[in-house]
Amino acid sequence: MGKRFSIQISAFPTALTLTLVFMSVLGINAQRIYDNGPLATGTVARNGTAAPAGAQYSEVSNNFGETAVSNDFAGFNCARIATATARIDLRCADDFNVPVGQTWTISQVVVFAYQTGSTGNPITAANLRIWNGIPGAGGTVIFGDTTTNRLTASTDSGLFRIFNSGPPGNTVPGTTRRIWQVAINAAPAQVLTAGNYWVDFQIETATGGNFSPSVTITGTRGVPGWNARQSSGGTTWTEIFDDGAPPTAVNVVQDFPFKLNGTISGAPAIPSHRRMDFDGDNRSDAVVARAANATSQSTWAISYSSNIPSTTTPFGTGVGIPGGDIATPEDFDGDGKTDIAVWRSNPFGSGFSNFYILQSSNQTVRVEQFGKPGDDPTVIDDYDGDGRADLAVFRGAVTAGDPCGGSSVWYFRPSGTADVSFAYSCWGSPGDKPYPGDFDGDRRADFSVVRNNGGAAQILQRRTTAGVRYVNYGNFADRFVTGDFDADGRIDLTVVRTTGTVLNWIITKSGNGQVYSFNLGNGATDYNVPGDYDGDNKTDYSLWRSGTGGEGGSFYLLKTFTSPVFFKFGQSAGNLTAPDYPVAAYQVH
Repeated sequence: MGKRFSIQISAFPTALTLTLVFMSVLGINAQRIYDNGPLATGTVARNGTAAPAGAQYSEVSNNFGETAVSNDFAGFNCARIATATARIDLRCADDFNVPVGQTWTISQVVVFAYQTGSTGNPITAANLRIWNGIPGAGGTVIFGDTTTNRLTASTDSGLFRIFNSGPPGNTVPGTTRRIWQVAINAAPAQVLTAGNYWVDFQIETATGGNFSPSVTITGTRGVPGWNARQSSGGTTWTEIFDDGAPPTAVNVVQDFPFKLNGTISGAPAIPSHRRMDFDGDNRSDAVVARAANATSQSTWAISYSSNIPSTTTPFGTGVGIPGGDIATPEDFDGDGKTDIAVWRSNPFGSGFSNFYILQSSNQTVRVEQFGKPGDDPTVIDDYDGDGRADLAVFRGAVTAGDPCGGSSVWYFRPSGTADVSFAYSCWGSPGDKPYPGDFDGDRRADFSVVRNNGGAAQILQRRTTAGVRYVNYGNFADRFVTGDFDADGRIDLTVVRTTGTVLNWIITKSGNGQVYSFNLGNGATDYNVPGDYDGDNKTDYSLWRSGTGGEGGSFYLLKTFTSPVFFKFGQSAGNLTAPDYPVAAYQVH
C-alpha cells in the first residue's frame, strides 16, 4: 500500500536537542520560498567530538534511544562521471507542492553535494529538470534538460558530512566530506500554479564522483512521507533508501535537502490544520483541559509554541468527559488566534444547546444558542470562506421538523453574512459520522461523512468547487484525522487504526496521490492531536499519551524538520480517562 515505517516512541527522552537549519542565500536577488529540509546537526558530534571552528557537522542520524541501529549512507550518487571505460549517469529528484490559491515563480534551485577527500571546490557543472508529477510514474518534464550546464555558483556550506559517531558503528568524525551548496539557475524563471512538482538534478566534478547528502534530522532515521528518487540513465526511477546499519536494519526512504528561490503570489487556502493556535504565531499549541467529572469546572492549560509562559484558564465543565462540555476551539472572531470555546448540550433543561466562546480579541464571553441535544458540534469550521470559524453542528439522526426528508443535516451560521441566523446542507444518512475539512482547497470547509459498509468505510464528500466524491477508505472503526500533511492547501484522507496495541496510520497525500502506511503510537493509551506545531503549513504526526506510567500525560510531536519532541504536559489517572483531555483530539472522528 506504500512505504512502511515503525517508530517506537517510548524510548524517547524528555529533553531533546533540536536540529539547526542552515540557511544561506546564493547569488540571486530573490527570496527563499521553499526549504525541503535541514542538514546541520550541530557543532558537537554524537560521540562528543567538536566540529572545526566556525563549522557544523551533518551527522548521519539514528532514532533517539536506539543504540543498535543507525542510518548508514552519508550520501547518494546524483552525478555524471566519465571513466576510462564507461560513463556513469545518475540523477536524483524530490518533490514540492504549490498550494491551492498560489503561484510560484522559481528562478533558482539550490542543492547540496560533497566529494570525499576534495581539498577545494570540486563542482564544475550542474543540470536541472522540473517535472509536473512523479518522474517515472506519469510525470512530464516541463523545464530543463540533462545536458545544459545551469550552474550559477558553488559555495562552502560550512558543514562536514560524517557517519554516525555513536553505536553501533562508533565512526570517528572527520573533515574529508565538505558539503557544497550548488545554486542552479532556472532560466527563464518558471511560473508554477497549484500542483505537485519535482526537482530533478545532476552534479558534475572535474574528476571522480560526488554525492548528495539526504535530509538529516537529529533523532530520526526518516520521516513518514519522504519519497526521494534516483535514476540511472534518466529513464527508470526508483525510491532512495538508507539500508541502515547493521545490515538487518529496516530500510528507510530518504529525502533530499533543496531550496527554491523566487517569488510567491496569491493566498493559499486557510489551513484547517492550523487550529489550536492561541497566541497567533501560526503554530499549534499543546493544550489540555482538566476536570474531575462531567459536571465539575474545567481548566484549560496551554503550553504556547512561542516564548509566552504557560497559562491556565477556567472555562466550561467536564470538557472531554462523556456527558460534559465538548471542546470547540476555533478562531471565531477573526483575529488570527484560536478562542477557547465549548458546546454545552441542553443547558438548564432548555431543550437547546449553546456555544460558549471566550473571544481572544476582547476577552469577553460570547454565548450563542445553536443546535439541539444529540447534535455533533465538532464540525465547526469555515464554511463561507471569510477566515472566521462558523458555528456548526451535524445532526445525523432524523428529527421532526428538519428540512432534509430523512437525510442528515449540517447546520451552520455563516459568520460572513450578518443577517443569516443559520444555513444548512443535506448530506449523509443516519448512522454516518462526520469528517469535515477543506478537501478541495477553496478556503471553505466541505461537507463530508463516513459510512459503514459492512465494517469498511466509504467517505462521501460534497466539495464546494470540486463536486461530489465517493471513495472507499479504511474501516468504519478507524479514527478519521483532519490534517494537511503535504502543505498543498487540501485536507488529506487519513485514518489511524488500532492493530493490537499499535496505531497504524494510513495517509493519502492529496498533492501527489501517494499512500503512506506507518506505525506510530499505542491505541490503548494515545490520543491523536493533529496540528501544525512547527509552523511549516504541514500537519505534524502528533500524539498525547494517557495512562499512569512514567509517560502518562505527555505530548509526542514528530515535526517535519526538527527533532522529535516528547514532553510532559498534563496528568492522567488511567488510559484514555480523566482528569485531563488533550483538546486537539476533538478534530478526530
